[in-house]
Amino acid sequence: MRFIIKLVSGGALLLALSVALAGPGTRLGFWDYSFGLTLIRQVALPVLIAAGLALLGGLVAFVTKDRKAGALALAAALVAAAAGAVPLKMKADFEANPFIHEVTTDFDNPPAMIAAADMPRKNPAEYRGADLVPQSADGLTVAEAQRKAFPDIAPIIADADLNASANRAKAVIEAMGMEILADGPADDAAGGGWRIECVATSAWFGFKDDFVLRLTPVEGGKTRIDIRSKSRVGGSDLGANAKRVRDFARRFSAAA
Repeated sequence: MRFIIKLVSGGALLLALSVALAGPGTRLGFWDYSFGLTLIRQVALPVLIAAGLALLGGLVAFVTKDRKAGALALAAALVAAAAGAVPLKMKADFEANPFIHEVTTDFDNPPAMIAAADMPRKNPAEYRGADLVPQSADGLTVAEAQRKAFPDIAPIIADADLNASANRAKAVIEAMGMEILADGPADDAAGGGWRIECVATSAWFGFKDDFVLRLTPVEGGKTRIDIRSKSRVGGSDLGANAKRVRDFARRFSAAA
């Protein structure tokens, strides 16, 4: 019985390890990101089954007074359950968000991506808001899908001049751990303005998402801030770009 419990526990730990290594393997170039995501999906059910079997084995071990095997099995069950929660969370995020990989606060004139335009990417740097959303039954465009899913994402009107707003924005960008690629005048801002182009790198897979701010002076000494956040790869961002825009807006407001 002890051998079977250890075998099940070892299998649960190995499956959990495969989930954990899916991201680092992608970051280190051992495989493509699509393989890493496929790996997670493929072991989703096996790792949860293994977690249940390890839990059962742990209970049996404790009943038979084999505390060492029981502790190992319960630890393996917890680790496997935590790993199994990852694909479940990804599935929930996929179903809760539209199949898009970009959001912006200005659909007619979104902030331009210039510094990162020629960097390695699969999604084009230009805004494709008029494209139909893939895998969508309602025929919405990317822009329409964003409006429907994230109606709260809108330009920020800062109660400060251009210089002060830009400095505050850069402080927030730094706090969010993003890297600034370009910081200078914005050619696409009416009446002159400022553009800050950044890149956000995810901790697990190392995904690169572009984040662009366009600051434009408006009446009353205020500044309008338009935002654009876009994933360089992948069809669905699982809501990550909308979350990033909201996070920036919240931090920017709190820093006022």
